[in-house]
Amino acid sequence: MKLVKVSCLFEVHYGVNLDLNKLEEIPMDSPEAIPYVGRSEKNNGVTAYVQRLKDVTPNPPMTISVAGGGAVMSCFLQEHPYYSGRDLFYLKPKKEMSSQMLLYY
Repeated sequence: MKLVKVSCLFEVHYGVNLDLNKLEEIPMDSPEAIPYVGRSEKNNGVTAYVQRLKDVTPNPPMTISVAGGGAVMSCFLQEHPYYSGRDLFYLKPKKEMSSQMLLYY
């Protein structure tokens, strides 16, 4: 097996860095709900659903969230736009990848 650097396959970005306690939590089935991904190792990293903010662009879908603290290196495929907390990075593929490929990496 040939090892490849992460930077060869993905762009590494720091997430939007929002504090959950400053956001309004709402039911996940609300039309304005957006997942909030933290550094948890449970529930695909989603710790809450919050009110979408008009002035904050969410992290893009089909990226891999990576905890840089807390449950360090917990990685999950995020298939929908999402907000993220402190010390959370995301990997954006440099070339289009299927969800199966992203899950593999």
